[in-house]
Amino acid sequence: MTPENLVRVDKDDNVLGPIERLKAHRGKGILHRGLVVIVKNSRGEFLLTQRSESRPDLEFPPPFPGFWDLTLAGHPRWGQDDYITQMAVELGEEVGINANPGDIEPRGKFLYHVPDPTYPNTKSPPDFRLSEYEICGVGVVTTDKKPRLNRIELQSSLWVDREGVADKFKSLRMAPWSLLMVENLPKILD
Repeated sequence: MTPENLVRVDKDDNVLGPIERLKAHRGKGILHRGLVVIVKNSRGEFLLTQRSESRPDLEFPPPFPGFWDLTLAGHPRWGQDDYITQMAVELGEEVGINANPGDIEPRGKFLYHVPDPTYPNTKSPPDFRLSEYEICGVGVVTTDKKPRLNRIELQSSLWVDREGVADKFKSLRMAPWSLLMVENLPKILD
């Protein structure tokens, strides 16, 4: 399997070059681009998804296994000049929603750095650590298309109204970037 290259950046989101996906996440991580796409429907409900516990498509254990997302997270690939193009790709790959880049409303970016608390564990080497260290572009798509989860990447989903999002953020094991996104971009759910 050919390693997947992501976009390495500086703190101002200037492109520095390609970086292999595992290298970008190993240990304390190396700053790279990430993305989040929020899916909402015409009733104002938001789609939450639960990340898979294992990823046979990766050459390493998945970051933040079993955590919940608002709605999905991914990475622009090396060679892409923007966040939105990959957001449209990720929508199709992860939740089976075909969207054009023009369907996605860009809502900002934020920088975060969070170590994965699930490693090391009994399934990983004792020195294995992963971290997310990203400038994360955020987009929102409104659609009434029914999601079809990619069971390799996601194991569960649920729709939650605007008022229920805060409750789910407290009761579910949420991915830290979802929490930080809402904190850093407070109007993201408007």
